[in-house]
Amino acid sequence: MHRALVVVGALALALMAIVLPAGTAQAAKGHSPTLAPNDTVIDGPDTGVVSLDGMSIARDGTGGVAYLKDVAGVAHVFVSRLINGSFQAPVQVDPGLLGPSSPPVIAAGQEGALEVAFINGGQLYVTETLSTASGFTAPADIFAGAANPSISMSNFGKAYLAFTDTNGAGGGDVRAAYYYAGQWALESTPLDANPADAAGTGTGRPQVTCAGDGIAIVIWGEAGHIYTRRVVKTTPSVVYEQADPSSLDGWSEVSSSDPVIAAGGDDTYASVAFQETFSNGSTRESRVLMNRLHASQYDGITEGDGATMGGPEGADQPATAVTEYGEGFVTSEHDSSHQLWASTLGSNDGYATTLRVDSLPNGDPPDAVPATAGLVSTFIAWQQNPGVAGPAEIRVRYAPDGVDLGPEEVVSNPALGPADADLGLAAGGDVSGDGAVAWVQGSGASASIVAAQLYQAPGGFVFNHSFQYANTAAPLLGWSPAAELWGSPQYGVRVDGAQVAVTTGQSTQVPLSNGRHVVSVSAVNQAGLTSVAPNAVVFVDTVPPRVSFKLSGALTVKTRVALRATYSDPPPRGLPESDASGVKTVVVKWGDGTQTQLRRTTTGHDYSRARAYTVTVIATDRAGNTTVVRKKIKIVAHAKTKRRRHSKKRGRAAAGNARVAQMILEPGRSARGGS
Repeated sequence: MHRALVVVGALALALMAIVLPAGTAQAAKGHSPTLAPNDTVIDGPDTGVVSLDGMSIARDGTGGVAYLKDVAGVAHVFVSRLINGSFQAPVQVDPGLLGPSSPPVIAAGQEGALEVAFINGGQLYVTETLSTASGFTAPADIFAGAANPSISMSNFGKAYLAFTDTNGAGGGDVRAAYYYAGQWALESTPLDANPADAAGTGTGRPQVTCAGDGIAIVIWGEAGHIYTRRVVKTTPSVVYEQADPSSLDGWSEVSSSDPVIAAGGDDTYASVAFQETFSNGSTRESRVLMNRLHASQYDGITEGDGATMGGPEGADQPATAVTEYGEGFVTSEHDSSHQLWASTLGSNDGYATTLRVDSLPNGDPPDAVPATAGLVSTFIAWQQNPGVAGPAEIRVRYAPDGVDLGPEEVVSNPALGPADADLGLAAGGDVSGDGAVAWVQGSGASASIVAAQLYQAPGGFVFNHSFQYANTAAPLLGWSPAAELWGSPQYGVRVDGAQVAVTTGQSTQVPLSNGRHVVSVSAVNQAGLTSVAPNAVVFVDTVPPRVSFKLSGALTVKTRVALRATYSDPPPRGLPESDASGVKTVVVKWGDGTQTQLRRTTTGHDYSRARAYTVTVIATDRAGNTTVVRKKIKIVAHAKTKRRRHSKKRGRAAAGNARVAQMILEPGRSARGGS
């Protein structure tokens, strides 16, 4: 498949080199990913492809893509799930609903959980799957008279839906619903700033972000202004905040639209951006402004679109995304040249600097999408038209540290036709820094839903033992699993530089000759990226040690018996002594329950009882081979001990004879002395 790495122009390179202002938090280090060798065609080519409407990826790498596709001329919702790094065959998630469905929204949670919402016949429906092993539930109708859904889910399974209640005053109220543990519940009251005004309609459609702490912030347009309000479960905050200004640089506000919002782990801070139309007499100009929500107030407007009031062109297409720590981007395009610009955000969503993202002229709006990949890394995807091969193409710039964008990379394959980001472009990533981009490519009968994946190398792993002895010719080598969220890596095992095994497990038996061997293992993921564990050493010794011993001294009780042992650990015949591991221990078991570990070649032992004993000597080498040698001995009593025992025996016999004689002389008395 064709890939291209685009050389950025001198201007873009200079912009990339801008030093962040003092006080900007230092981002943690990340690594640039590698594009997978092939794009994935999720659906198509098919004339039924209508639009790509969303993609969401959880921290554990599971997720999904949601889109609309005609079935018998009626638009229905389909989802392709992302499991083990692969997009699965799409399934229809609005079965049984006869009318057309609206563009769906999707949010991913851990372990394959997905929440999908859409409108059908004016009803707001949700469907879900709780794990990679379960299917989607039947669509559940949770609100009648709804439009413009937006959904967001935290890493801990809390989700929020914001939508427009079309029954509201003036044709719209902004509402929210809360999900946890399998249940959806509607918040108590509309979020509108003024109940009499239409809210959340047209270009003021609501958007919701759920911070890592489980608190949501909803943003919407109302009466030409932009408002935000927090929601805790089903309870809205008592205050709302207005994000847009009444004037800027002497120009007066006409109206605000297209609000976007993103929050990291702490709902205290949020990145807010929107399109603002200003007037200066008869002249009007559109700008993209950003404002940081800090607790319950805004810090003030920042012009982060690279344009100037009264300049040659304005800006539109606001979008924003931030990491767990509030670093990220607000993107926009200049409305005449279609140049793509981004404002970088430091810690806690604070503005840092503004730079141009693309390097080539663009004939169409880029439809840019900023996204996060992990706790730190970010990236921006957009459409470039014309591309290097002619047709419109999808490009990406990745920032391993969250703010410093790398070079442009083309991720679409021109063989599939021109990209069509107007029909959808989405991006997301997991906690390891892997990223994915999805879009519509081709048109008519060649239209397809396509995805490209950016892989990080497998995470670090190690052998279970950095050094190990083995006493078998096929020792078992084991290692910890390499961190890889997108599929199981393959492990290649090498011994002394030569590959000997390939496995998907975390252990393998390898035939090895006697002696010292250097072993290595590498993990290769689905994109062909490799990580290598630190080398380990395996010393194979299959030959048991030699041992013999001699006993000396009188084999009598309480007389020291001396033992002299001779031992060695020979290598296999014809090999050098260095191929033997060496004797580790020599243990003498004396046969009376005691034992001695031999420190030198000699030792001794005193026996306390006369009897037969088996003396055992066990020699063990460092690899665990053992040799056992036994000898039987008989310990006898000492001569003096024998005489003392004989004398005691004679005394007992004499005493017994005397008692018998006494009984004969006195027949009336018993031997016990009784009468």
